[in-house]
Amino acid sequence: MNKKFYTACIVLGLEALHKMGIVHRDLKLEYLMLDQGGYLKIIDFGLSKDRFGYTDRTNAICGTRTYMEMFMDIGYGMAADWWALGISIYAMLMYELPFNNEDQNELVNSILYDEIELPEELSEDVSKLIYEDTDWEQLLHRKTKPPYVFNNQGHLESINNPECQAPALTTPAVKIPSELQEAFKEFDYTPD
Repeated sequence: MNKKFYTACIVLGLEALHKMGIVHRDLKLEYLMLDQGGYLKIIDFGLSKDRFGYTDRTNAICGTRTYMEMFMDIGYGMAADWWALGISIYAMLMYELPFNNEDQNELVNSILYDEIELPEELSEDVSKLIYEDTDWEQLLHRKTKPPYVFNNQGHLESINNPECQAPALTTPAVKIPSELQEAFKEFDYTPD
């Protein structure tokens, strides 16, 4: 349920950006944050391009390679953001990126030529898992209950998952012997 909610938030965010003529060009999980109300926001527009139409193309190589759409010699358009969304969905479902290789040439070849393997239980119809029964109007107007919200102290709380309502387990403090404490009494550290 959480992945479905957050994916839908990204879809609405990309749709809004593209309607304004903005292509993000570096969408990835690290550039998604929760606002105070628990809704996902797309951040870091350092590589974005504005005044960009639906049929425009660019050849600038920018973004995080493991999320990049790659086409040989034809550039890319707004579809690159949707590709990055697909990579993000895969990462949310599988807890790993579909293309991940430290050798940049191998990574590019993998993106260009390798097929993404999905486990049978996911490959049936991932789009149903994400998009079925989403009330887009409710979500757009922030009437859908988010999985998590921030409380008055700024801590994240689950509002839809009773298991997350249980108090967090904390490790009991270990008493440090006084002779060890004495060894550090003159110690001070100030970072540069």
